[in-house]
Amino acid sequence: HLQWLTMIALTTVAIFFFTLIDESTAVLAEPQAPNFQYFERPKYRYPYYDENGKGKLLYGYGGPELYQYKTYSILEGIH
Repeated sequence: HLQWLTMIALTTVAIFFFTLIDESTAVLAEPQAPNFQYFERPKYRYPYYDENGKGKLLYGYGGPELYQYKTYSILEGIH
């Protein structure tokens, strides 16, 4: 008789914990692109990747224009 009560109690506790796990799933916010005005320029340059995911030596500021890197130095890299 005691084994059945223990089994029922453990089953009830397990069901309770499974319902807590199901309700506590986190919802992550969608990342949003920066929304710059036409006269503003962001502080950071974003690298360019084509539709196949291949990186190019181009950069942009979030708009349709792309720019080429102009200089290269060993100390600072491409800029």
